[in-house]
Amino acid sequence: MEKILFEKRDLNDKKNKILLKEGKTPAVVYNSKRESRNIMIESHIAGKILREATSTTILDAEFDSKNMKVVVKEIDMNPITEEIRHIAFFEIDENKEVVFTIPFKIIGISPAVKNNLGVMVEVMNSIDVKCKVADLVPFIEIDIASLEHPGQSISINDLKIPEGISLVNEDLRNSTVVTVTELQEEEKTTATTEVAEGEATTSTEETPAE
Repeated sequence: MEKILFEKRDLNDKKNKILLKEGKTPAVVYNSKRESRNIMIESHIAGKILREATSTTILDAEFDSKNMKVVVKEIDMNPITEEIRHIAFFEIDENKEVVFTIPFKIIGISPAVKNNLGVMVEVMNSIDVKCKVADLVPFIEIDIASLEHPGQSISINDLKIPEGISLVNEDLRNSTVVTVTELQEEEKTTATTEVAEGEATTSTEETPAE
């Protein structure tokens, strides 16, 4: 994504509704020193950020002729029109550890799910970590190929956390990330019916006409 231009926003000047009508999205950028600046960006850029940026996307920005790197911390949207009303950015100090929320990415195929023995439940979809920008990764992989039976699960302790990244809350190390639960009776019946219907269809198609 191209560099984002942060423009100064005067709280005593135009109201947010007027700015939005003029194609500007109100925003704020703050840092670890608890300093904050009221800014605004072009609304089409805000839309692009919504579509493309994640919690680990580092964005290049410029404010008052100063270059900075930021991440998106919060996007406030109108629940009815889905218009972006406000964005909160956090300025990153590349020499210090920063708290990021890294999403999990599920890879592989669980034999238990493939064989209709159970259903996979994603208990956690992300984790808060501390690291420098240089050590940041876009996601942490979870290989579910080892989940062969209902009742099996993968905890954070089972994951390979990249070097340079530490958990914000160490108490979560034993927390379950994904697990396989047994199919309910109704789900078993549905799965069996679908298999039977599939076999019946195949059988009918393979029978030559007399």
